[in-house]
Amino acid sequence: MKTLKQKSIIAKVAPSVVGSLIYALSASTVLGDDVEIYLQEPPDPPAPNVLFVLDESGSMASGSPSRRNRLVEAMHAIIDDDDFDGINAALLGYTTNTGDNGPLDLRALSGDFKLIGGSEASFNAQVDTIRNRSYTPTVKALEAAVNWFRRDVTFTDSYNRTMTSPIDGDPEDNWCRPNHIVLLSDGEPNSNSPTYGQGYGLTSWMGTTCASDSLSRWTNGRCAREIARWAFTTDLETGAGWEETQNITTHTIGFDISATSNTGKFLASLTGPFSGGGESYSVSSAYADGLKNAFISILDDALENIPYTYTAPVIPFNSDNAAISGDRIYIPLFVPSATTSWQGNLKAYNIAVVDGDVVLRDATGGPVVNAAYEFISSQDLWASSADGGEVLVGGAAELMGASGARNLYTNIDAGLPLSNSANRAGRTNTSITNLMMGVASDDERFALLDWITWDYTPVDAEDEDHEGVMGAPFHSQPAVVNYSTGDVVYLPTSEGVLEAIDAESGAELWAFMPKDLLGNIAALKTNIGSTIPYYGIDGPLTAYETASGAKMLIFGMRRGGQKYYLLNVTDRLNPVLESEISDSDSNFSLLGQTWSKPLFVKMEIGAAEREVLVFGGGYDEDQDDASSRVVDDEGNVIYVVDASTGDKLLTISSSGGDITVPDMTNSIPSDVKTIDLDGDALVDRIYAADVAGRIIRIDLAAGTGGIVADINAGSGSYRRFFNAPQVGYYSKGGAQFLALLIGTGNRADPLDNSIRVT
Repeated sequence: MKTLKQKSIIAKVAPSVVGSLIYALSASTVLGDDVEIYLQEPPDPPAPNVLFVLDESGSMASGSPSRRNRLVEAMHAIIDDDDFDGINAALLGYTTNTGDNGPLDLRALSGDFKLIGGSEASFNAQVDTIRNRSYTPTVKALEAAVNWFRRDVTFTDSYNRTMTSPIDGDPEDNWCRPNHIVLLSDGEPNSNSPTYGQGYGLTSWMGTTCASDSLSRWTNGRCAREIARWAFTTDLETGAGWEETQNITTHTIGFDISATSNTGKFLASLTGPFSGGGESYSVSSAYADGLKNAFISILDDALENIPYTYTAPVIPFNSDNAAISGDRIYIPLFVPSATTSWQGNLKAYNIAVVDGDVVLRDATGGPVVNAAYEFISSQDLWASSADGGEVLVGGAAELMGASGARNLYTNIDAGLPLSNSANRAGRTNTSITNLMMGVASDDERFALLDWITWDYTPVDAEDEDHEGVMGAPFHSQPAVVNYSTGDVVYLPTSEGVLEAIDAESGAELWAFMPKDLLGNIAALKTNIGSTIPYYGIDGPLTAYETASGAKMLIFGMRRGGQKYYLLNVTDRLNPVLESEISDSDSNFSLLGQTWSKPLFVKMEIGAAEREVLVFGGGYDEDQDDASSRVVDDEGNVIYVVDASTGDKLLTISSSGGDITVPDMTNSIPSDVKTIDLDGDALVDRIYAADVAGRIIRIDLAAGTGGIVADINAGSGSYRRFFNAPQVGYYSKGGAQFLALLIGTGNRADPLDNSIRVT
């Protein structure tokens, strides 16, 4: 239990940091690289608390079948669904006794909270007693629901039945239970005017003066938003042992109510990040399925926020993944999440030498890590204050959206710079179609493009929470490119964009989202519960400068896809997409998921010295389920391409390539190792390793290659290579030779500690 919802600092640091820091890093445990490290299902997850607040007004008799009958049918369906046995639930019916100004009629239908599993008969019997009686005192019902959760007040229903808060006084097994209110209504808030002492609408609540506007339905719904916002932003338990925030998330369901009606807007205003924190649903159907599906979505969210919220302990520096320029270090970070979209950050610190040791210092000169090399509260160079040890506070992420809409580019017209208006992502670019975005209407396309570009108006201000959001750099390493006008830090992220960050200020200069990923923006915005994140652009990034002075970037997608993108960034504000290397191109038909980091080297090809990029063919995802050696049809190749254009120069494969290695039948997700044997600054030999446990050697001058090691041959086991072999130069007895060093492991399933036997 104590590991649930812990704040984790996931960080990465460059291998070039020296002294005692690098010594400590080299001694750290090497962690696997996939999400199962961060998200694991607990053996006995706690039950979320869900209070159903159900409209019993007279209008629930409307419809055929009636709304009341459809509600009863939908409630029976979720109660009898085994998936929701782990919900700790209660039912609160609300209406008035007689007429508009009659006394409140709030009924704790089911009594105190209890698990649905094992209490189905009791819940179903109480559901059958739901009525359709009088008016709709929504504000008082919401207030009563919040009071039911509070332990500092006592909630008594209209029949003098006192209810007990589901937030038990013992924090041991209760501090990490989510609390949810599901408020269902079929009409505008009304009833119980202040002259009758019932407070509809209220003028103030908990010391806050309430708004009276069109969203509150004038006085009738006044204070509803304040109640929902207080419940969502207030920690109900602050004593010893109560970790995190014990708040209440409010969801609303408008039953036979249009989302664009005044009542629909009122109910929606009670949800979202600036109010009750939950989701708003508008259900209009002659059948119970629509209402049932809304309930299921809410309950799934409540459950999925529990089983997969384990996170790793605070993680020390990883010596593989940061960038250093001068006396600065740029560190990517991310936060695990039980949803589709994970968030991250990029922070800058100073490197200093203290008593002969290399240390990291923040903007105030204070330390960044503790003695265990774990991050502590500090102020990065781009922040105005200390971050409190929070990943998403400060850094480049906090600056995003601060200056308005972003410069988000895509590749609609490959013949023009990405900064050209034809490639600008936004609602004014008519070349971005509904089909490209995966939506049915212009309004949906506009809403998604406004959201991803931080281009907001007061009408859609509820989406402003996306400002300050940066995708997670799961496996990506930043690269610093030096310019006379100011350095730029480049970083691919799971948002599906390549970030270009000003190294001095931390502000985003521009971002590039390939057009193939525009259709995934809707999933990012919806951000449903998931154990598998959206990977976006999660591959390796290589920055280099050609002999002609061109500044270049190439980056892959890793789990996000089977492409590399080659950009010319000589002008730091006007990038140009030079090439898209894709498996859909017949020249790269064997390309798998692009895990391998391209190496910028020089080779002799066709009797000419060429600047090239060399990379492995990538990962074949069929290997996810492989338990023995099988032949891969993707990734079992090494490509050599022109470093300026991306044009293919050499293919090394099992058949049909420029160099043939018959046993090269498995994918190569790792980087390759290049060797200059004669010291002429040209690569003579390539070593690579595949997922079937083989090491491959290519002799370029001879145009030959072969398998120099196969650790699975004759062993009956299936061990894998996901890293490039390291090469050591040795001399013994006057003879010089090379030694290869490599470790096995399954990066696609890092928690699997077995050796698979064939």
